[in-house]
Amino acid sequence: MASYLDHISPHIHRVGEGDFSHWASPRRVIYDHELLLIREGECETDIGGERFIQGAGSYLIKPAGIPHSGVQISSGRISFHWIHFDWIFCDGNDEGHSLMCYLPGKVDPSLIRRGPPQVPNGPLSGEIRSPALIFQLFSRINELWNFGTDRERASCRALLLELLIDLLGESANHFEEMKAGNREDQVAEKVRHHINHLLEDPTIRQFSLQTHLSKIGYSYPHLCRVFKKSYGISPLTYLNNQRIERACKLLRDTELPVSEIAQAVGVDNPAYFSRLFSKYTSQSPREYRSRGGK
Repeated sequence: MASYLDHISPHIHRVGEGDFSHWASPRRVIYDHELLLIREGECETDIGGERFIQGAGSYLIKPAGIPHSGVQISSGRISFHWIHFDWIFCDGNDEGHSLMCYLPGKVDPSLIRRGPPQVPNGPLSGEIRSPALIFQLFSRINELWNFGTDRERASCRALLLELLIDLLGESANHFEEMKAGNREDQVAEKVRHHINHLLEDPTIRQFSLQTHLSKIGYSYPHLCRVFKKSYGISPLTYLNNQRIERACKLLRDTELPVSEIAQAVGVDNPAYFSRLFSKYTSQSPREYRSRGGK
């Protein structure tokens, strides 16, 4: 099952940072989502009656449409960064649109943009696992968004996606899903490489495909399942496709007898080769040649 991080394409609305001594945020409703990164100090945020205590090196994503407020609870200064964003890209110019409503002002429900079904509805919070990376990414986003060209601002979406994946990937099992997918892709590619090698080296053609692929270290049924998942066909179908494609070229471009072409593509039995060719092209090798390879 894919992580919800595979279904997002974040759209930034506003980026900023602050350094305060007695910070407080009045109760409000935001129409998008807000990522809050605490660099120094400590604060308490109330989101719909649920309280979140955030210290230095932590994050909080506030959801759309739920009243919330915040207040500094540490002595000294508090330093934090924020990004207002939507989980999914919003096509069109949204400049000038309201991002929030401070209560008791009248909230406009039509402006609330919740995340897609895959994204958790409530607040998301936790410790920042890679503070140096996260704060470096934020600094880059802040610089490009507030002072960059239109092209540079557009690149901020990719930077925010990287930031969100690094923040949320562990809790969303994103990296485990990617590892599993990458392993299967690597195995499928290894199968394809072995089949290509089998076609190129006539000295190993006497072995069956199953015997040849056993060198990879997985059962043949498992290799077939993984290969078909990645490429849509079985390893044997891939092998035969390659053989027929090569045979078609030889039938078009040479005068070699069909029996020699069969040998050249790794099929020792000319009768079997003719049946195989007919199965994949709906015509015999001689018919294919007589029609000029059509």
